[in-house]
Amino acid sequence: MEKLIYVLQMDPPLPAEQLRARLLHGLIDDMRSHGASQITVNVADLNDRIEGSAPGRLMGPWREVSAVFSFWLDSLDRRGPIEALLATQSDGLQGYLVTESVPQGFEVAWEGGSRRPGVTQFGMNAKPEDVSLEDFYHTWQVLHSEQSFELHPLRWSYVRNAVARPLTAGAPDYLAIVCEHFRTLEDFVDDERYFGSEAAVHTMIEHLPGFCDLGSMVSLAMSEYYFA
Repeated sequence: MEKLIYVLQMDPPLPAEQLRARLLHGLIDDMRSHGASQITVNVADLNDRIEGSAPGRLMGPWREVSAVFSFWLDSLDRRGPIEALLATQSDGLQGYLVTESVPQGFEVAWEGGSRRPGVTQFGMNAKPEDVSLEDFYHTWQVLHSEQSFELHPLRWSYVRNAVARPLTAGAPDYLAIVCEHFRTLEDFVDDERYFGSEAAVHTMIEHLPGFCDLGSMVSLAMSEYYFA
């Protein structure tokens, strides 16, 4: 089994209700018919609320991300029909083969199209040019991942995806794709709830140059749906 992630771009962005209707209905069954399983769909339908209450959570070209599809497939060789389906629903498509780690797990109780409570923070970034791959993975997957529990004490789950390689032409050279979920919108937008201690914030800032190319970073808040 292999995990694939596709980032969908729509220009101009669709209204939230139209976006959800377009992505969460017949498309899922079509993907399943071509072998996709454990499909997670993140939809960028919270932009106005987040921009108004916590604009600091929105980083990089976040407006270009309309939705993200993550799913498992027996072999990436069979991705063609699914990739074509996703391409028909977007104006731009970026695909990646990833290896998944779940430093902070969770149990799914909203399968079949129900919205997961709370909000998912979705992020992507490349490696700083002056950082070796060895140091990149150590800082990100060892130092920062462990420290992130102190940084975000109210976080519900953390899914960490290391990019093995891009699957679509022209996809940015991201190496890290992450989803961090919070149980309520307030846990996400309120700095006192989102962040732990001041010391944890300073430690995070010290870690960033070791694994995150800030110029490539994208971060935004999304609604999450899961289809087994």
